[in-house]
Amino acid sequence: MKKVTGVMYSYYFLCHRKLWLFAHDINMEQESEAVFIGKLIDENTYKREDKHIMVDDLICIDYIHNGIVCEVKKSKKQKQMAINQIKYYLYILQQHGLIQMKGILTIPKERITENVELLEDDIVQIKSNLHEIDEILSLPTAPQISKKAPCRSCAYYEFCYV
Repeated sequence: MKKVTGVMYSYYFLCHRKLWLFAHDINMEQESEAVFIGKLIDENTYKREDKHIMVDDLICIDYIHNGIVCEVKKSKKQKQMAINQIKYYLYILQQHGLIQMKGILTIPKERITENVELLEDDIVQIKSNLHEIDEILSLPTAPQISKKAPCRSCAYYEFCYV
């Protein structure tokens, strides 16, 4: 099974094509205005926290506060994707013996915080998702375009549609 980063895991919920392209080093993110805005939010929020905690070169946790994994997002548009990403972080940490960790999703611009826990059902689902991600990454070519609403604001839009 291939190593799955936190970004790759979140892309699985957004677009299988984007996941495949990113995993195969076709990276369009540096041109994206949405990514730029996200970086600005990251730089200008929670300045007192120790940020960008890398674990196994797989996941990059925004920060940990009082033993809680905190993930910061710019909007609630893809809230469930962000929650799944946090659960994946908790799963990876659990593999290192940190079993009782909890998470929080924070969306500063909208003043939203949501608690996230890793349950037994989540672990089963994550293992299933990892298996499916491995299958997607093993494809000889990128999956077909899925034409979802997020496509218009995606960093890969021109790659897929132009």
